[in-house]
Amino acid sequence: MTNWREELNRVAVEFWCGVGMLEELPTVADAANADQGEAHPDIWDFYTCTTASEAASLTLKLAWKLNRFTPISWEALPYAQGALMRALDDFVARKLSVSILCKLVENLDTTFNIRLNRVPEPESLSKLKEPWMGNLWNNCDWCDDSWSHENRPALVEEAQRVARMLREALNARAE
Repeated sequence: MTNWREELNRVAVEFWCGVGMLEELPTVADAANADQGEAHPDIWDFYTCTTASEAASLTLKLAWKLNRFTPISWEALPYAQGALMRALDDFVARKLSVSILCKLVENLDTTFNIRLNRVPEPESLSKLKEPWMGNLWNNCDWCDDSWSHENRPALVEEAQRVARMLREALNARAE
């Protein structure tokens, strides 16, 4: 694990986006406690957390208390991009419905393109060749429960394209 504080921020964003994995929480807790002795008393709840909503609340609370981190920040962008990539992969594999993906796209668009619109984006964030959500917003516009993978092939194609673009960008960032 790279840095337990960064991992805490990452999992907080992933749960905030609805794609967090409960089985990752004990690893973060182990790393935090090994590094700090006891990072925070609430970190022990990572071992017994049983629902995604409980994990979202807990990780967001601890990311704020320990790191002063919130998913509604430019600092969260790389984690949000990784969470979107995970969601797109799940969507293409039919593990995620159209409506859930489109709610995530709306949430990310609202956060990074509207709420943070007046906050200067740090130059330290690597720029992608194109908008990082591609054309997902337009493909999700007017989404309702009748939408499916079968009747929205353009959304499936865009999800595959954006996932590839994000994977390339995140791999380049890691190098």
